[in-house]
Amino acid sequence: MPGLSRFAINQITTRSWTLPEAVDGYARRGVGGIGAWVDYVDAIGVREAARLIRDAGLFVPCLCTGAWVNVTDDAGLKAALDENRRRIDMAAEIGAGCLVMVPGSLAPGEKDLRVARARAEDALAALLPHARASGVALGLEPLHPMYAGDRSCLNTFAQCLSLSDRLGEGSGIVADLYHCWWDPDFAAGLRKAGPERILTFHLCDWLVPTRDVYQDRGMVGDGVIDIAYYRGILDEIGYEGPFELELFSRLDWWLRDGDETVQVAVDRCAPFVARRSRAGATEANRSRSRRAR
Repeated sequence: MPGLSRFAINQITTRSWTLPEAVDGYARRGVGGIGAWVDYVDAIGVREAARLIRDAGLFVPCLCTGAWVNVTDDAGLKAALDENRRRIDMAAEIGAGCLVMVPGSLAPGEKDLRVARARAEDALAALLPHARASGVALGLEPLHPMYAGDRSCLNTFAQCLSLSDRLGEGSGIVADLYHCWWDPDFAAGLRKAGPERILTFHLCDWLVPTRDVYQDRGMVGDGVIDIAYYRGILDEIGYEGPFELELFSRLDWWLRDGDETVQVAVDRCAPFVARRSRAGATEANRSRSRRAR
């Protein structure tokens, strides 16, 4: 479907589907791509996964995720780096544009977040040569501050952008509305990043109330995020990259039939993912400017 050519569904959205089932289910609905997950690829083998995705004509905006590096002993760190290199190779073989880096945060017994962030930066820098040689970008995804204690010490868009500046070529930003919409500097960060450094843009919504801060993301249109506003900013900066629906939904969408989820996803996301003519984008930006005044 032409209007969905840059739209992908992250496979975690249909968690109960195997990779072959997800590839088939997305392709049948005209979805352009699939955000792959390491566990699902490992389950069938990377070569078979690459073949299935290729034969279905799907693009792969990202592979989720990198292995945590929140370890303090040399042997543990070496093992984590080796695993991340394996995942970079996996991403390259299935044609993923980036490996989403979720580095972990505080090591057991640790309380100094500055140490955790320095350790993560050193690990990312150590992985960069392999990523560059493989043609796979390291996708720095800012996770909401509620994740800072365990899952990731990368927590704001500005922090990740600054880190990408220091790392340089081979790194970029994975922008996720669930994690960033609250940030008063998010819009400015998108403009500063520009289209080249935004590797993929994750769509979802923030429910009020949120019943589970880890696994209760809303389907597009069910929450309070002004998604059209952020699409307008992306048009303004000339972003031509992928949009990707990613839902962690223990209490709702993970309980539904995958075909229903995909159909609703297509219906809800279509207005936000279609390519726009230059004239259409300009008018959208004017409307957004008028609303801001």
